[in-house]
Amino acid sequence: MNRSKSTLLLIEQIIVIAIFAVCAAVCVNIIASSYLITARAVDTRNALSIAERAADTFKARFGDVENTTVHFGEGWMMSGADDAAFVLRLTRNVTERVIFADITMYRVDGDTLDELLSLPVAVRRGLHD
Repeated sequence: MNRSKSTLLLIEQIIVIAIFAVCAAVCVNIIASSYLITARAVDTRNALSIAERAADTFKARFGDVENTTVHFGEGWMMSGADDAAFVLRLTRNVTERVIFADITMYRVDGDTLDELLSLPVAVRRGLHD
């Protein structure tokens, strides 16, 4: 009977250790996911700041800006296309009364671009004349 109790105790301890191991694995996964979410939020905040500055420049120049692509490295400093981690694209569209621009920020993922945000902006034509 004593041997039977010790066997049950051992099985019970193994089950408890297995449950803790599963809980630990879930916790590690959650922590890793939160790190990725935080990194994406920081990238989006920085991209928004740069896109807002581009929109302010567009408005200050009354839409007199050509279609533009600007590359940024991991530290959000301007870089060449080969070293780019982020890309800003300003696409301009002129109508009779309004000059529109779409400012889009992308994260470079290998050969593809992952859109972080898009910011539309417009100015009326003839305001600076």
